[in-house]
Amino acid sequence: MLTTGLYVPIAMVLPYIIAFYFILSLLEDTGYLPRLATLLDNVFHKLGMHGYGIVPVFLGLGCNVPGMLATRALETRKQRFIAATLISIAVPCVAQTSLIFAMFSDSKIQSGLEFAPIIYILMVFTTLIIIYFATGFILNRFIKGESPEIFLEIPSYRIPHLKTSLKKTWMRIKWFIKDAVPWMFFGVFLINILYTIGLIDYFAKLFEPLMTGLFGLPGETSVVLISGFLRKDLAVGTLLSMPPGTFNAMQLVIVATMLTMFFPCIATFAVMMKELGIKDMIKSALIMISAATIVGICLRLVLLGV
Repeated sequence: MLTTGLYVPIAMVLPYIIAFYFILSLLEDTGYLPRLATLLDNVFHKLGMHGYGIVPVFLGLGCNVPGMLATRALETRKQRFIAATLISIAVPCVAQTSLIFAMFSDSKIQSGLEFAPIIYILMVFTTLIIIYFATGFILNRFIKGESPEIFLEIPSYRIPHLKTSLKKTWMRIKWFIKDAVPWMFFGVFLINILYTIGLIDYFAKLFEPLMTGLFGLPGETSVVLISGFLRKDLAVGTLLSMPPGTFNAMQLVIVATMLTMFFPCIATFAVMMKELGIKDMIKSALIMISAATIVGICLRLVLLGV
């Protein structure tokens, strides 16, 4: 039975989260982000945005919700739609990133790895980077609208004030814990209820032909994907709670990649609907499903060879 072992302790991911938010605060306080946006302007124009599109990506790596909110600074509907869709598809939040690292570092899983854990982690993130740019090129070609030039005030470089950076880091960590913990406990509680009444086994059997036939994954993967709609880190916790041998190393790469590409967590999904509107949100969701399905099939052919 799935128990509270599904909950991966917050302490397990806090070192990654603290490091990320501290570095992000330093980058903000030095005035480097506007310069980075200018440097990447040509690249992001090929994706249908100007260089400021890198800022939502950076924020989305912390949490997809502020990443979505940051798309407001992009001037046109086309830019906002592309930026929000790409964040949803290919930008994992810091909690999910941390748990992907933790997943391949887990002792039960490491015993079945043929290569060093970093190789599998690089497979996941290399795939996501390729998907980000490939999807951006395609959307830029087919989404109608303008992508105007960038106009940003470039501040002078300045030495970060350590106390201010630490305070910003603490505020973000506190916000993460306040947001994550209730959803984690709710998700664990809900999944245990579903298991008790038999719906977990029902979903596993119902979607087994789809999971096995298209992606080469066991039917239990459907449970992981469903729990990912509540929180992506909960889904990885669900994955870690499953018996050893349920997934081999290459299957874990496929699952980790598809978890990022399928629907964002419910909080991000709600913000996305508010920012884009129902019509564009549905379009974006269809793109997510299509992209995740295609990539899952391709990874199955490349990694599993079946």
